[in-house]
Amino acid sequence: MIWPLIKGLSVTFCHLFKPHVTVKYPYERREVSERYRGRHVLRRDEDGRERCCACGLCEEVCPAGAIKLYGKEDPEFKYSDVGKYAEYYAIDYARCIFCGLCVDACPRGAIEMTQDYELAVPGPGRAPLLKTKEWLLEKRGGE
Repeated sequence: MIWPLIKGLSVTFCHLFKPHVTVKYPYERREVSERYRGRHVLRRDEDGRERCCACGLCEEVCPAGAIKLYGKEDPEFKYSDVGKYAEYYAIDYARCIFCGLCVDACPRGAIEMTQDYELAVPGPGRAPLLKTKEWLLEKRGGE
């Protein structure tokens, strides 16, 4: 009758002397794997134009339906070097499952996933989780 109590306490005492695995976030940051899939980024080419040609492959391949984009013709090649660019591009982080299929499907390497994992937003509701092209294009976290 007392044996199970002694056995349970011995397990507890053994774990008291093991090193802690808790990270004191935000003062300490976890190291993530090089294959980690975090925040999405839309890349630009060498001339500063968007790489996205609004082909819609990322939108089609997304299993969660988190990506929405609308393309527009660019006859003057001001925004893109292929004559078409994404006028509206948005990723809904409330739906995104971070699978990386959008990155694999992009023929021009326009979308990439960084190792940034701090994606929390303040306030109630899902509206702050809808990230538009302007947010995806800006540089964050030492990129």
